[in-house]
Amino acid sequence: MSERTTGAGEAPHYDLAVVGAGAVGALAAYYAVRRDPGRRVAVITHAGRGTGATRYSAGFDTPTGHNPAQRALAARSTALFDELAAGLGDAGRAPVDVRWLVARENTAALDATMADGGRTRPVTGEQRALLDRTFPGLAHGDDQVLLAGAPMTAGQPQRFTDRLLDEVLGRADNALVEGFRVTEVRRTGGRVELVAADGGRITAAKAVLAPGPWVLDGPVAAAARERGARLKKVVAFHIMTPPPPGAPALVLEDADAFLLPHRPGGHWIFSITSPDWDRGPDEPLAIDARDRELARGLLARHVPGFLPHLLGGRVFSDCFTPGHVPVVDTVGGGDVVMAIGGSGSGYRLAPAMAEDALNQLDGRART
Repeated sequence: MSERTTGAGEAPHYDLAVVGAGAVGALAAYYAVRRDPGRRVAVITHAGRGTGATRYSAGFDTPTGHNPAQRALAARSTALFDELAAGLGDAGRAPVDVRWLVARENTAALDATMADGGRTRPVTGEQRALLDRTFPGLAHGDDQVLLAGAPMTAGQPQRFTDRLLDEVLGRADNALVEGFRVTEVRRTGGRVELVAADGGRITAAKAVLAPGPWVLDGPVAAAARERGARLKKVVAFHIMTPPPPGAPALVLEDADAFLLPHRPGGHWIFSITSPDWDRGPDEPLAIDARDRELARGLLARHVPGFLPHLLGGRVFSDCFTPGHVPVVDTVGGGDVVMAIGGSGSGYRLAPAMAEDALNQLDGRART
């Protein structure tokens, strides 16, 4: 970020500029106008609403975390999602039962990840019968166990983001600025000035930078890298067979993978962990043979009946941070905050990330 002074009134001015129209950016804008209905907000995106990681997210909200910081964020986000549902309606969120396949020796470690303090328990005979009907050929080793936990939620991140932005843009003084790729953030006469690749400019009193994986190709890339941010490919296959009524999600805990019923699409989402790092969102990204080999290996071992239905899927890039704990921090002063590092969990952690960003800008205590 750089400092310079120019005359006022040279560019459209807002009280708050939010860079990024995904789940985190939309929530930051929504919370801003909820706190202060008179606050003029511009949501800025080089693409469109809910693109990138938000568009391709599975929307699986598991209130879990593998370290205390992530668990705290997950618990806070779950509470905020409940509050949002009261104000917005369901916005595509629905409960889903969850079953976990995990090594026996790791059951205590799995329970320790639960942000709500909940505990898993062995599946009942009835639950196992439903699993066998749902996941053809379901199998596991003698050293593994199937567990049941509290219901979680499956959302539709793009629908949710659209709903939030509709609320923000329903106010006459707010704007969605598309095709505006921010390449520089300056301070100009006491204002934050956002400069686009084509030379266009917008000024604001304060700004939230939530561009997802594009952060490493933007004006605060150096600050993001200093905090350990890296890009990673995220892959989810589709299992093209309809989930039966009442079908639970199945988490393959030790493989960091899950099978989620996707009722709007009439198929399953099979999320796996891709080994590909440092692939930017503007690079050609595709599901490749290595991804398919990994997915087929997991299905062959655990749900072989799904193998004939493995077809297509979704792929995108996301910003990952150490410990998978998002970075929400000021950049070069208290009037600009970046909220990055969803680490493949940006949708489920977005409410807490957005709230934290607004709290820092508004001088409120961090939760």
